[in-house]
Order: sequence, then structure tokens, then C-alpha cells
Amino acid sequence: MRFLSIVLPVLIAATAAARTSPPDTLDIYGGPGTLEGKFQTATGEPDSQGWIGVDETAIATPHYWSIATYNAANLDPGVPDNRAWWCGLDFPSCGDPDLPGGYGNSWNTALKTTRQVNPSLAATVTLHGVVNVDLEPGYDFLLVEAMTAGGEVTLLTLDGHYAGEVLDLSHTWQPGDYVGEAGNEVVLRLHVTSDVGWSDEDCSYPTAGALQADNLQLVIEQPGLPVDIGPVETCEPGETTYWEPVAVMTGAGNFAQLWTGLDDMDPDQDNHSPQWAFLDDGLVVPGVGPTYCWVKCYGPDSLVVNHDHYTDPGLGNSILSPPIALPDDWTGTLHLSYDAYIDPALCFPVCVTWGMLATDDPAGLVGWSETWDGLLYYRDGTYGRYEFPVPDDMVPPTSRHVRIKLQARHTGMMCWGPMDSPAPYLDNVRLQMGPKIVSDVPEAPPDFTATAAPNPFNPAVVIRWNLPRAGDMAVRIHDARGRLVRVLRSGPVSEGAGNVTWRGRNNTGQSVAAGVYFCRLQTATGSRILKLTLLK
Repeated sequence: MRFLSIVLPVLIAATAAARTSPPDTLDIYGGPGTLEGKFQTATGEPDSQGWIGVDETAIATPHYWSIATYNAANLDPGVPDNRAWWCGLDFPSCGDPDLPGGYGNSWNTALKTTRQVNPSLAATVTLHGVVNVDLEPGYDFLLVEAMTAGGEVTLLTLDGHYAGEVLDLSHTWQPGDYVGEAGNEVVLRLHVTSDVGWSDEDCSYPTAGALQADNLQLVIEQPGLPVDIGPVETCEPGETTYWEPVAVMTGAGNFAQLWTGLDDMDPDQDNHSPQWAFLDDGLVVPGVGPTYCWVKCYGPDSLVVNHDHYTDPGLGNSILSPPIALPDDWTGTLHLSYDAYIDPALCFPVCVTWGMLATDDPAGLVGWSETWDGLLYYRDGTYGRYEFPVPDDMVPPTSRHVRIKLQARHTGMMCWGPMDSPAPYLDNVRLQMGPKIVSDVPEAPPDFTATAAPNPFNPAVVIRWNLPRAGDMAVRIHDARGRLVRVLRSGPVSEGAGNVTWRGRNNTGQSVAAGVYFCRLQTATGSRILKLTLLK
């Protein structure tokens, strides 16, 4: 199989002997002796470590907002020719009694307002206002949303016809929930969505426009501070407006999430620790999947990456690190390395590329510039360690912080049938500074043995171990997503052989569903992971 514009990087075999970094090579992020970039806690549970998923296919949609007198008289009856925010266009009348104007098909548009707060305190924000809503029930919606660092929180959903609906909605942000480059902003938005048909555009559902909104006001309360009673936005001529139309980003979806116990087709290496993958489980991107395998069926529950998007941009997900501080006097070349399992699909191959963000802001908050490597990298169904010198123009010498971005994307190459694989998987990210690249030092091997039998099992499995010395040990059961199911043991154990039985129950004593689980046995010096299959 040929791949245009796809090249192989230098790969360091995972079985290579450990090497020690020379004195002039510095680990800035990741590497031996730290959990950074390994995406797990000390007990082996998934930990994003501040990395987030990004949908690189997202594009801005047009907005359909203006300030107008259209259908606004009832929102402030004492004001002649009252004006309000209107979500709509001047569509021709669909016939008596429909008036000209309304909303169209496939709209995804929003009006938002932003306020700055003290980010070290919680903030309760109340939205007051009045709206008219006229949307096809069950298909087209007004969503009032609070924007947080973890995503949108829907405060109100309206569909159908409402005249003079009073808004009195509150949401509380906690420190760390705020958005904006400085992390000190609260954002609310009025978000209108419509499906592909039945609107004023096709005269299948004539309306008075999707939404009119007037007299919008925010009240902000933070502990120990005076209540901030914001101005009322009247939308009248000469008055200040505090809301603005914004583009809503739409794309293939952000499928990036951590999974534990991912299987693969590499005959020489397995990695059952937490890894980033882009499987479409039907949950992380609602309304899209799940997407199941046709041929390559080694993913959890037969899941693969989403293959509904057959051409570019298709799947285009990245994982983005938190800001990584560079030494004050940093010099030399940066080197990026990471583990990747890549298994090109029979159709629409998914490959990996990488980029860097850099800023000279000492606080690492603003001024980020982004540069991509520009090439796509793949392997034929095996794990590999990818290592790259970072070009100087990607991280200027004045930079104080960087962020690492790893992207999985379809190449857009066409052939018959949706036959994607569960890959790629990403793990063990490391950033170094020095004159040459130095491969990751493999983790120290476990200093004990462990087995599970019978396996598959029903109703019980016995986990056995043999320890060379006494010490503390934890035995935990996790599901395929890495979530803790049962703690079987936690505390001191004697030297030599020992065992514990799991009867397929969680910590509350309830029976768990049939499927794949993982038993992690953790000591102070090492761990073992056993894959268990419960049959019912």
C-alpha cells in the first residue's frame, strides 16, 4: 500500500536496551522517574495530567444575529419601536398569516457575553432577560449555556412557541472552571440550532423567527466581594451592547479520551496501561456513534475510530498538553518523543503528526503561536517510539513556555467500505533539551509474578502472586475504560505466595456485567496487570 506525503521517522525499538542521558541533556517533561506523559497515577489509574482533546476539523459556522424591531414589541411594551436581538433572516412570507422573516435549515449560531471575575473565588452568575421563541418542537432548539473549562453546561432548553418568556437562570463556576486565555472569564451564550428541514427557509414550518431577546442582564456574586449588578442591555440606539454574535465551531467531533487495556495486533508488544485513543463509543461525541469494526475487531467492545467522514478533513483529533515551562536560560535543541501504536485501516488510513505551541509570556497565558511538523507518520500495525528534533523556528529562542500537540487524522484516501481500526494509541510523551536525542529509559520490570485462573471465568477467578520480599500491595479491578471497580486488597502482604479471589462484584457488592476487566497488582517497586474475561 502506498501513502502519498507520508514518511517514516526514526523509530527506536521498544525492546532496545536502556540508555542513560548524558549530563548535557535535560528532561523538561516526562522521562524516567516521573509519571508525566505516562497518563496514569502512581496506582495505575488513568490521569489526563492536564492534557485535553481538540477537534482539529472544527470550522466556524455563520451567524444570523442582528438588532431589529422584528417581533420585539412585547418584550418591552413601554418603548416605541422596541429593539431586541433577533436570530433570523428576511425570508419571504410563506403565505397568509406568515409574515416575512424567520429562520433557516441547518443553523448552528450563538450570541454570547463575557465577564471577568476573580479566578481564585467561586462565582455565581444569574442571567435575567426576556425572550420570544418560535422553533419547530422536538427538532430545533434554543439552548442557554454556561461555557466552562470542561465544556458547555446547558441551563435551559426551549423548543416550540414562547412569547415573553422570562429568563432567571443561575450557574456557579468554581476556580478552575473559568475560560479565556487568562483563565478568569465567565461566558454565557444563547445557542440556536435547527435540523436540515422544516423552517421558514423551505416554508415547511413558518415562524416569527427563531428568537428575540431583550433586557439581558448579568448579576455576579463572589464570596467576600460586592455583588456586581451588570447593566441592562436594551438594544436601543446609542446604548452599549454587551452581547455579540459568535461563530459556533462544528466538526467531526472530539473523540480523544484515555482508555486502559487496549489490545493491538503487534506480536511483540502489549501496552495495557492508560493510553490516549480516539474510539467512537457513542458517548464522548453524542449522536454520532458508536462505530463498530468490520475487519479489525481487537478494540474494546469492537469499537473503532469514527468512519462516517470519508474524505478530508475526516477524523482530525489532537491531544494538547498543558503549558510546559522552559528553563530561564534554555539553549540547544528540543527533542520530542512518544510511543504510538498505529495500524493503518484498510480504508481511510489514520496516521499521526505533531505540532508545538510556544509563547514568550512568562506566565504562559497569552500570545501562543502554533506550528505543525507537516508530515504524517505511520507504522504497519506495530508499536514504535517516534523521536524528533524540534526545528528552531517552531520554538523561537525567546519562548518561555511550550505546549505539545499530537494529532490523529484520516488521510482522506478513498477505497471501498468503512474499515477503520481502533488505532492509533498514544503514550509516554517526553520532551528533552540537549545536543542529541536520547531514547526513553524503559520502566523497571516488575519484581514479582502474578497469574489469574480460571480465565475466562464464571463465577470467580483466583489472582495469585509471588513476592520476593514482604511489603505493601494493592490489588484493584478496573473496567476497560480504567474506572475502578473493586479493591480486593490494600495493605501489607508477606513474602512468597499469596492469593485473593474476585467473584465478579464491585465495591458495593453488585454483580458486574460480562466483559473484559483488568487486575492491577501494585507494590512499591513494580506492578503487574492481568487481563480478565468475565463470562455470563
